[in-house]
Amino acid sequence: MSGAPGAGGGASVSADLLDRYLAALQAGDDEARRALLRDEPRLAEWDECLEELDLLASGLEPGADPVAVPAGTRYGAYRIVAEIGRGGMGVVYRARQAGLDRDVALKVLAAGMQASDEQRRRFLAEARLAARIRHPGIVVIHDAGEDHGQLYYAMDLIDGEDLAARLARGPLPLADAVRLVADVARSVAHLHAAGVLHRDLKPRNILLDGDGAPIVTDFGLARDEAGDGDPTATGTILGTPAYMPPEQVTGSRAADARGDVYSLGAILYEILAGRPAFSAPTRLATLLQVLEREPVSPRRWNRGVPRALAAICLRALEKAPDRRPASAAALADELEAFLRGERGPAVGGNLGHRIVRAVRRHPAAGFRLVGIVGTAAVVVVRCLLAPDTIGFYAPVLVGLGAWGTLAAAWEWAGVRALPVGTVARLFTLTDGVFVSFLLWLVDGANGPLVAVYPVLVAAAGVWLEGGLVRLAAVVSLVGYVAVLLARPAAVEWHLVAIVSLLISVAAAITDLQLGRLSLRERGGRPPG
Repeated sequence: MSGAPGAGGGASVSADLLDRYLAALQAGDDEARRALLRDEPRLAEWDECLEELDLLASGLEPGADPVAVPAGTRYGAYRIVAEIGRGGMGVVYRARQAGLDRDVALKVLAAGMQASDEQRRRFLAEARLAARIRHPGIVVIHDAGEDHGQLYYAMDLIDGEDLAARLARGPLPLADAVRLVADVARSVAHLHAAGVLHRDLKPRNILLDGDGAPIVTDFGLARDEAGDGDPTATGTILGTPAYMPPEQVTGSRAADARGDVYSLGAILYEILAGRPAFSAPTRLATLLQVLEREPVSPRRWNRGVPRALAAICLRALEKAPDRRPASAAALADELEAFLRGERGPAVGGNLGHRIVRAVRRHPAAGFRLVGIVGTAAVVVVRCLLAPDTIGFYAPVLVGLGAWGTLAAAWEWAGVRALPVGTVARLFTLTDGVFVSFLLWLVDGANGPLVAVYPVLVAAAGVWLEGGLVRLAAVVSLVGYVAVLLARPAAVEWHLVAIVSLLISVAAAITDLQLGRLSLRERGGRPPG
């Protein structure tokens, strides 16, 4: 190697960007890694450097490829022609089958003879499950074997591109998009009828043949509903976060075919909106979005999406499995009914569910507005019970109203244009200013309401950014001091010391926990 990137005038990359890239690399999130490389070309030099370090660590010469198989190599009756794709577990090649004189797609275990028992088990489970299925919309497995310690299996060769590559070239016509997802849902319904859960449905795993018909492939995470051959038995979260249902993220034993329905909804959302329903700089942050947030309507990104179709899509993405279409076939029925112009099933739920969904869809503003409205309601009741207090509490209600209005404005700005980091800082600064203002109004510097400052610091941790927690601590300390100076009444020194200590300790604990989460995401172990 010639040296570290950036040395001697090379590419300079910010620490934050490099941190996000390393997190994606170490988490095995190839899609996030490629997106970062596409958005920031200067990372390419780091990528090459890290590849060489990986090779050196494996005892290989720089430039060698530990999984590349030269053209002409034979596995059983198959001769390698060229590589055509890679996944998390295997490499797929175009190969020529002797005797039948035809081309097939040959998938070989990427780790080769160095594969662990667990990797070999998962690879064989994939081949066994896929070989049970015969359907025109599902890739067909013809043969499997082992040659000189290398596991492989042969399947239909689909001369075409995957759906991810097709979407990268531009959006699909609306009717074609709906028909495509309906066809995939029919294929997935056939899988479910055979007792197989796919569990890794995403655009990269849907191939388009020469006529544009979708073919479901890659059964590396598939599971037999009878319980055999579960590749995630070790407890590791496997899959692509943007397409994983919440129950798969948590490892719930209640996960069933409706998890694949969720993934179909995620694919439909991306086709309609031009972007995934959930996406964040790191794998962990995306998983937390899947667990905690509600997707905004695809109409937010594409006004050409009909409301009825957006409703079908969002219903498939419900957090609770029992709120989704009951099966992949039911989802296909809804999509085909939409294409025929028929009215779909009623959606929405009761008022309570709608409120919860709205708050989860916009959590930053949603939770604040719940707290602000709740506080305002208490103040109003207080004024009704004691009318003589209206003059005292009227400014408080005005302050609460201004706080809620700004929270809604920052949420709107974040959805429309502003970067997430900027929005988070605006929320943090606004919270600190208005809490301090309201404490000043009610002369609360010497009362129990000052406990809200440590709460603000801890709440800043939901953004998963240590710098924001530290900002919240600074804003809280400055605000508290400002209240003390503005209301120079007698405040016991020990109370000031306790509040300041609580703010600092809350910041330290929250920052430590975020550091542990970050380390865990990268595959390390927290100290202690």
